[in-house]
Amino acid sequence: MIVARPRRRGQSSFLRALPLSLMTTVLPFAHAHAQAEPLRPYAEVRAEGIIAPENSGLLGAGVQVPLGFYARMGIDVSGGLTRSNGESFATARGDAIMRFLLDPFREAPWALSAGAGVSVAYTDPHTWRAFLAVVLDVEGRRAGGLTPAFQVGLGGGVRLGIALRNSSRAYR
Repeated sequence: MIVARPRRRGQSSFLRALPLSLMTTVLPFAHAHAQAEPLRPYAEVRAEGIIAPENSGLLGAGVQVPLGFYARMGIDVSGGLTRSNGESFATARGDAIMRFLLDPFREAPWALSAGAGVSVAYTDPHTWRAFLAVVLDVEGRRAGGLTPAFQVGLGGGVRLGIALRNSSRAYR
């Protein structure tokens, strides 16, 4: 013979609501994650100035490689002119900089990232030099498929730059 136990008031309603609550909380995130764009490398073009004893103006291009949601590895090459001691000459630079993004999912219109890496510069005739580079980026809103970024940093002098990045709609 089965004897029914008396139920405490509120206990069964809580137990009945728990699965529904979990489904309405977890399923939208699972659905959004399943439809999210994959992380892919994206191109960037840039213009920068290096203010040091030798002042340089450079134009360049590169690629940003996502290393997960919060990290990007940027590899850029650029060329331009350097002015030193009243003389101007051609210059080249290569950068490998890893950045940590504070807003990788575009939740805010403007986002900050900080990074560090290595910069190799051909600044004097027949002279290559390597520098530690430290940068701070502020990325703006994506418009027309491009995201503008403003960069300030140190690496062979004070670096000031502007970049246009062809990143995805979902991620910076």
